[in-house]
This record gives sequence, C-alpha cells and structure tokens, in this order.
Amino acid sequence: MIEFGVLMDVREGGYCGERIGEVVIAEELGFDGVWVSEHHLTGDGMLPAPLVMAGVLAARTDRIRIGTNILVLPLHHPLRVAEDAAVVDLVSGGRLALGVGQGYSEREFAAFGVDRRRRGALLEEGVRAIRTAWSEAAPRPHGRIPIFVAGVTAAGLRRAARLGDGVIIYCATPADLIARRKLLDEVVDDPPPLICTGIMHVDDDADRAWAEAAPGIAYLEGEIASYGGTEPPPLHREDYLVGTPDDVAARLIDLHAATRFVHFAHWLRLPTLSHEAAVRSLELIARRVIPAVRAGVGR
Repeated sequence: MIEFGVLMDVREGGYCGERIGEVVIAEELGFDGVWVSEHHLTGDGMLPAPLVMAGVLAARTDRIRIGTNILVLPLHHPLRVAEDAAVVDLVSGGRLALGVGQGYSEREFAAFGVDRRRRGALLEEGVRAIRTAWSEAAPRPHGRIPIFVAGVTAAGLRRAARLGDGVIIYCATPADLIARRKLLDEVVDDPPPLICTGIMHVDDDADRAWAEAAPGIAYLEGEIASYGGTEPPPLHREDYLVGTPDDVAARLIDLHAATRFVHFAHWLRLPTLSHEAAVRSLELIARRVIPAVRAGVGR
C-alpha cells in the first residue's frame, strides 16, 4: 500500500509548539510518516537541527515514522550523526528513517568551513561511516535504520540509487517530480523505491485553497531559490497540487502512475498558512484524498 506523510519545519520559533501539535494531529489522522528538514542561517529560523526535532517528535508520538528530509550530511561528522540517529531510533521504538543529501547552499558550506566541491565524496564517505558505526559501535539502533538519499541531477540520482535504500526527490510541482522520475529511470537500470515530496493543499472551495496556499508557495519557492542562488519560478495555479479534494486526488493518481512513488509527503503547513487552514487541509487529505488515491491505484 502506498504511504503518505507530512513535511515539518519550524519557522518563527513561537509557533514551534503549534507545529509539533500538528504532527500529533497527523498521526491521529493516520498519516504514515513525518519528515523534518534542515537549513541554516535562514532569516525565519527554518529548522537547523533535524535529529533534535526527531527526538522531540518521538516523545510526542506513538506510531508515525520519523524521517529527515533531508539532513545535509557533508556538514556533519558522520559518527555524530550515527550516534544521534541511533538514540532517536531507540527512544522511538525503531521508527527512524535517515534521509540524507549532499546539500547545495554555498553560504551553509562556508559557515561550516566545509569544501562545497567535495560534497558528493563527503556524502558517500558519510553514508559508509554511518552504516559501519551502526554495525560495530554503540549505541546500536533498535533495528535496521533505512537510509534514503536525495538526488536531483543525473549524477546525484545515480549516487542516491547506489547508496540508499530509497531515493528522495523534492519538487514543488508534479511536473517536476515526473521529470526527475524520468531522469532516474534513464540513469539507473533498477532504481530503489522512490519517496516523492512536494506541495499540496486542499479545500472544498478551490479558489479559497489557492488563496490560502499561494502566499506560502511564493515564500517557499523564494527561499529555496535563495539557498541555491537562483531566481524563483513564476507561480501558476495549475502547476501545484492545490484545489478540491477530488481534483487533487485525481492528479495524485496520475502522479503515481508516472512516478510509481511508494510514499508521498507534503508540507504540513506552508509558510504564512494559519494553523486552522493547515489542519482543515490535513483532515480533508486524510479523509478524502488518501482513500481516493489508494482506491484509484489499487493499493
């Protein structure tokens, strides 16, 4: 059965408690996973310590799986990551998934004093070191922690497929996710499972859904572009999984046919979105979108 999760970050620290509470609601609604992000030196305080937050979420939840999406591995000592991840896995009863990537933000690498040109090699070395630490050192994880690796380019996707138990792709729109899936299939003969992450927001009124989501999408696209030193894309309503539950479910069924994702996660609460609007969308997705998608794809 395909799975569904939520992406969680922490912006403007005063809302941290609300966002943790939203994850608790997601678990109550039956979502399969929660993913926490990592960025540094952001003006809004976007989550810089994903494994710390993963431990907090482990203490506040009982069932939902907890993953990093993604931890920028070249910025960390792999032994520290291995130990912290093992502790989170132990306190959560084996619910951790470690999602890692090579990163891309020049200002983050400069701040940490890491040579950005070596990020691919550091990612490979780090994954190997983490797996060795889990098998040979203490603390030992509760069980086998899956490592999912993020990729975007042809080289990055080849590396992700070779290193990871699965591949993570973040793209804001279905069209971009489909393009990355096509590229993955072109460069890897037998790709591992694919975790797709992106943007989704629903309401019974399609116009209200877009009015609520558009400012947050614009903000998020702008921030992501700034990390990479690029310009944000123009916003077109039809590009995003935003609308009524029926419309979004139909588009997700098409997306699954094109990408064969095993897990789809969306931003639980877009920047600028109110708690009430985020929870309303979450409830509609749980009760109307997910059942329709699972029925539509036959699992």
